[in-house]
Amino acid sequence: MSKSWLTFNSLLLVFLIGLLDYLILADLSLSICYLIPIAIATRYVGNRNGILLSVLSTLLWYIAEATAKADLPYLILIWNTLVRLSVFLIVVYLLSALNAAYEKEKIMARIDDLTKICNRRHFLDILQIETKRSIRYGRSLTLAYFDVDNFKLVNDRYGHHQGDELLYLIANTVEKNIRETDVVARMGGDEFALLLPELDCKSAHLALQRIQNQLVNAVKPKNFEVGFSIGAITFVSFPDATNKMLEQVDCLMYQVKKNGKSKLKHKCYADNNQNLNS
Repeated sequence: MSKSWLTFNSLLLVFLIGLLDYLILADLSLSICYLIPIAIATRYVGNRNGILLSVLSTLLWYIAEATAKADLPYLILIWNTLVRLSVFLIVVYLLSALNAAYEKEKIMARIDDLTKICNRRHFLDILQIETKRSIRYGRSLTLAYFDVDNFKLVNDRYGHHQGDELLYLIANTVEKNIRETDVVARMGGDEFALLLPELDCKSAHLALQRIQNQLVNAVKPKNFEVGFSIGAITFVSFPDATNKMLEQVDCLMYQVKKNGKSKLKHKCYADNNQNLNS
């Protein structure tokens, strides 16, 4: 349901409970029932709505209680009203804290803690979705895999702190040089994956060349003797599993590393298995 529809239903439920509370003249409290719409609004719409419904629920309860118990001392009525409002607001606070923790956990499950880009698990989910979309609409998809040549030397010579800064710089540089629809992820260690949906072979190759050049320029001021070996494939016909796609680009990357490193090997299955290397 949309937030507006949930808000409307929560308000309607509060008024229905308030009406029942008003009509039932017996000493039967419906206070706990107000927590249902308050909880729904807080969980799915936001804590502001939860607070507003808490105030509204308290007001309706006050009217019902004052009507049913006209002889109840005023101070006791005010005290009971404040107690109920406090309980409602505490529930809203606890649910808001739970929502915040839940959203944080969702982000942590998808984002690499060091580089702040996608982690391997989230990238594989996106790759599967984009592959299915490409197959459905007959569109191309480019998958690239790259790692940092001589990264171990950076850790050994300058320390792991500098190595971590280098990884963050790489992730940040790639993010700045790709489209919003593209995805970059840290797959583990110094290995990264890049997904470029809906690019033809030539456009994908130019994009990969640009990214490789930007990476070289980004690390140059740091005086790190590193390079970037990239294996990439532009798919139109797809293997029967996404892990096979990753295996193929990973294999191309290691071919680059065995033949001099710091190069780009790009296969275009969309163009008669054309190979574009640089």
